[in-house]
Amino acid sequence: MNDVSVDRGPIVVASNRGPVSFETGDDGELSWIRGSGGLVTALTGALEATHGEWVSAAMGDGDIAAAQRAGGKPIDLGSEGLDLRMRYLEIPPKDYDGYYNGIANGVLWFAFHYLWDTVRSPTFHEEVFDAWDAYVRVNQMFADALAEDATDDTTFLIQDYHLALVPRMLRELRPDALITHFSHTPFAGPGYMRILPTRVRDQLLHGMLGADVLGFQGHDWAESFLNSARLLPSVRVDLTRSRIRVDGREVLVRVHPVSVDAAALRQSAATPQVRRRRTELERWRGDTKLLLRVDRLELSKNIPRGFQAFERMLERFPSWRGRVKFLAMLSPSRQELPEYRTYGDECRDEAARINERFGTQDWTPIDVRIREDYEGALAAYSLYDALLVNPVFDGMNLVAMEGPLLNRRHGALALSRNAGAFHRLGRYAVPLNPFDLEETAEAIHTALTMPEHERARRARGLSRLVLANPPQRWVSDQLADLERVRRRRIARAAVT
Repeated sequence: MNDVSVDRGPIVVASNRGPVSFETGDDGELSWIRGSGGLVTALTGALEATHGEWVSAAMGDGDIAAAQRAGGKPIDLGSEGLDLRMRYLEIPPKDYDGYYNGIANGVLWFAFHYLWDTVRSPTFHEEVFDAWDAYVRVNQMFADALAEDATDDTTFLIQDYHLALVPRMLRELRPDALITHFSHTPFAGPGYMRILPTRVRDQLLHGMLGADVLGFQGHDWAESFLNSARLLPSVRVDLTRSRIRVDGREVLVRVHPVSVDAAALRQSAATPQVRRRRTELERWRGDTKLLLRVDRLELSKNIPRGFQAFERMLERFPSWRGRVKFLAMLSPSRQELPEYRTYGDECRDEAARINERFGTQDWTPIDVRIREDYEGALAAYSLYDALLVNPVFDGMNLVAMEGPLLNRRHGALALSRNAGAFHRLGRYAVPLNPFDLEETAEAIHTALTMPEHERARRARGLSRLVLANPPQRWVSDQLADLERVRRRRIARAAVT
């Protein structure tokens, strides 16, 4: 990590889900499993450098048991290979359901990804406001826990829309704290934010503005927040300098795109299990071209339109019939929400309809595989000729980075302009409007027919851009922002 050039106090990260999960063995002993992903690696690296702490909700029975054995206090993992402390919050199940399913995923996720069909939804009623009260209580639990263990030089890195109220709550408890809040999702502009109940919207914006620095994946989302903050009469927004004055303080709005851990990803892709899956997929594809998508079964991923665009390509370019297979590897997501269960059925039905229309005894156009299959996805990344990433809106979309890093065929990337990744990778991708089936069909066709020298040039460009932005930089840039805030505070104190 690129260190900030000062001695730093402890770092505390807060997120809904933590970097490790505990399990209880048959002998009653607790053991933990470390989560994967570049952000977990980067954040735990920052914590280990300062023997910091990570605060999250207890997710399963193992986490709850660990929290209870620790008496709600931090668990030191130093003796077990991680030089940090882990603190789990044991949240009452009813409160967690309201906070997580009712508001975080049932309201905020829809708002930030522009997912509502506003003719019919949303409708806010007593159940939603009860869930909002639970969201407030859980955020207060996080703020109280963070303040309890803090020292005067603690730096707080608050993660995502689950904990949007924590910065202000923590500010009230620790007025001099250095706080950043990072949004991993898109952020809604003022038109969409006006859909939210006024109380919810104002508390949400004021909550985030308790931070010193607000981080976003892309300039569009940062600008959306700045414009939405203007809905609050008590703040002054400086769009040119990306700053907001509130309560006599200055809040910086910054863009720090996340990335993937290339070394860890390539190491995972080199295992015998992945090699076996690659062999199986090569046998399955035969001599056809491979169009791939890898996604969570998530409303924002725009899966049915992707199938329909493929159908349109088969209509416009019939020579592709029998010569290309579309593999859709989908991980189940949020099945406790009825909208997601319905969406899964729609995805299956749409693929089945297209297969019925165009399929033959020897060729099934779309192969939909809905299950957790990380090793299969790694294997498929290496084999695709074209990768389709067409979300309606996305904070970043790491699939658009993972695929090019692992692909061995100079595969082309067809990428939605509304993915956060487009702002970084767009010059080497085939761009598409995710709502336009004609343009998406054309993008798929272009990706599959692109000359080899152009495919190679773009593939090199994609890999180079991803490698130039490692996850450690994402953390160090945020810490540098907070260090500038700290120095300005010291300078102002010296003057007064």
